[in-house]
Amino acid sequence: MLAAVIRRVGPDLVLCATESSDGYTGTTPVQLAELLGIPSITFAKSVNVNGSTVEVNRQTESGYDVVTAPLPALITVTAGVVEPRYASFKGIMAAKSKPLEVLSVADLDLDGQVGPTGARQEITSVERAESRQAGEKYVDDGDGAQKIVAFLESIKVL
Repeated sequence: MLAAVIRRVGPDLVLCATESSDGYTGTTPVQLAELLGIPSITFAKSVNVNGSTVEVNRQTESGYDVVTAPLPALITVTAGVVEPRYASFKGIMAAKSKPLEVLSVADLDLDGQVGPTGARQEITSVERAESRQAGEKYVDDGDGAQKIVAFLESIKVL
């Protein structure tokens, strides 16, 4: 659905977050770029558009890489790239009067591609997870360290 909406708008640059409120996988933006057939650059710390290309300082474990790609492109940005701008009361009130385009599956030309008919997965069963057992408690009578070592050895961590 996201790819269909973005394709309909046709932007030169799609900006996505690396993290979400429910995970830190970063897979959705890259999958989105693949569906759109455009290049993606992940973990951008800074983004500069120069004519028909985009230049990104990409954060890595050892510093930064400078990466360029032709537009259109999709970029994921890391936390701290920009300072959030908070809407003013006047802006919030003005937004309420703006038209909101509501699109259907048919509007996006996705009939038969989404929902149960277009799903690439099937849930065959759902089972309740086993309840967790209470853990063992140790009272430290001066031999707590030895008990911890013995426990770690018993589960083959040490």
